[in-house]
Amino acid sequence: MYGYELMRELEKRFSGYWKPKTGTIYPALEKLEEEGLVTSRIEFRDEGLDRKHYALTAKGTEELAHTMAHWTKMMGVLETYREVHESIFRYDGRFGKEDLSRVLTTLGQRLKDPFIDLSRILPSKTKVMIRPTEPVSFKFLYAKEEEKFEIHMELKWTPRSISESKRTDRPKP
Repeated sequence: MYGYELMRELEKRFSGYWKPKTGTIYPALEKLEEEGLVTSRIEFRDEGLDRKHYALTAKGTEELAHTMAHWTKMMGVLETYREVHESIFRYDGRFGKEDLSRVLTTLGQRLKDPFIDLSRILPSKTKVMIRPTEPVSFKFLYAKEEEKFEIHMELKWTPRSISESKRTDRPKP
């Protein structure tokens, strides 16, 4: 495949969740070629730009087999993680800074309550109740990818035992 074709194929295989950029793909292809994992040839075209096609070398095929074994193990770990973590609610949206400030402030204030109705904080048609308990672990990551900045936050806690939760803190209707 040539570079642009490879980018579209990757985008398709990642179901649009990752859209590779030329600034990522072409340097990676050059590095793979320097390492002898791919080879390239230029297609000279009468119309349009010339295209550089890439193909795996024997060394590249070996490395791919080794890497695929690693990724197969990794996918098993991820699948187990997904099964263990019961994903009840996921939110992905855009806010203005003021609205986001309100959402984060409200979430912070509600952490003091025995139960939090996430659907009252984040727009949702599904009612989602969570019960944070002490202690709450907090992770914070600030990162830059290309020209975009991201903050990832994680809150974690261990739920109370079933018998204990039946005796205390019931949500109010």
